[in-house]
Amino acid sequence: MKKLVATALALTLCLSMGTTAMAAGLGDEHIDVKAKYNNTASTPTVYSVDLEWDDMTFTYNKSGTKTWNPTTHTYTDSTTSGWDKTSATIEATNHSNASVTISFQYQAVGDTGVTGSMSKNSFTLEAGVVNKPDEAAKNSSVLNISGTPNGTVTAESITVGTITVTIA
Repeated sequence: MKKLVATALALTLCLSMGTTAMAAGLGDEHIDVKAKYNNTASTPTVYSVDLEWDDMTFTYNKSGTKTWNPTTHTYTDSTTSGWDKTSATIEATNHSNASVTISFQYQAVGDTGVTGSMSKNSFTLEAGVVNKPDEAAKNSSVLNISGTPNGTVTAESITVGTITVTIA
């Protein structure tokens, strides 16, 4: 009998060592999977603006004949005159990773009889687009000159004005 009790006790101990898990119900269990993204990389601003301009040399031409009249002591003027061109373009292209504002200021130098003005005083160019350098923002302003040069302007040419281009 002792053997029978010992066997029953050993069997009870063996069966009590296993763990039984009970589910609350049947069905699917959903477990959320989460992710985080930390971006501490810096993107410094890089400015790169191309400026291109036409030749800024303007020639005032006068041709024809001024015939002297000895009776009246006057000239009969059969001349024509004018500028070989009256405008020149400045173009700006923005390759920066930030927008820029381009400003133009024409300043006459001395009293030459020649005046100038810009078609646009300023404009803003948007930042470049990643991987699209051929689509860079561009715009232009045109210098227009007029007037009749006085005796200070000679065939050797002199500076009649300057254009200041500001990129901000």
